[in-house]
Amino acid sequence: MWKWIGIAIIVVLLLVLAVLLSRIRLKLDIAKHDNDDRAHLEIRFLYGWIKINYDIPAILLASLQKGLLYRLDRNKNIHKTDASIDSGTIDKEKIKRFIHDIRILLKGTRSFHRWIRHTLSHVKMSKMEWSTNISLADAAYTATSTGILWGLKTSLIGFASSFVRMNCTPKLFVVPYWVDRLRFTTTLTCEASISLGYVVYSMLMLAYRIWRVPGGPEAWKRVFSKKPENRQVSSEE
Repeated sequence: MWKWIGIAIIVVLLLVLAVLLSRIRLKLDIAKHDNDDRAHLEIRFLYGWIKINYDIPAILLASLQKGLLYRLDRNKNIHKTDASIDSGTIDKEKIKRFIHDIRILLKGTRSFHRWIRHTLSHVKMSKMEWSTNISLADAAYTATSTGILWGLKTSLIGFASSFVRMNCTPKLFVVPYWVDRLRFTTTLTCEASISLGYVVYSMLMLAYRIWRVPGGPEAWKRVFSKKPENRQVSSEE
């Protein structure tokens, strides 16, 4: 009897070890063709047995007064609702509340910045392809914008490589459209992975950092439960 119990324990330990050694794989596809925006995130873990798809809201700039408009098709998302299409406006007040919530989380977590950097340092980027075509309806302006986009892309990739591990050579393209009208298209494909075991460890460390701060758990609960504080957000924040 003890022999079979020992075998069962060993099997369970091996299964747990296999799960912890597996990797969470992320694939992000973003495409913008003039006014058509699409963004899709695919998450696979447990050796591909479990797959989650999420469509990221498309965001458009309506005007400086109205702010940003977002539109999301929820049919393929994991959190489906009665309405298949969700849309709304991201205005100045929503951005202000978002920044306020971030400040609450930062105050409610010990060394939150350090935790984020340590977690991102275990992310391995295996694919990065970013292609952009642009036309400003004028040859001189189009050529200038092409150079600016090159500089912007290389700066962003350099900034990202300081946080995550680049196990690939990013493929960047900027192609000018020599046409007499405004035109902008871009496609971005990223693939990355992180150990499931490290994600579990990182979440435990995050919980520990939250509990180390007086009022930390209450701050996180207040933000994610969408319960307003007993004070208003001042304009200075």
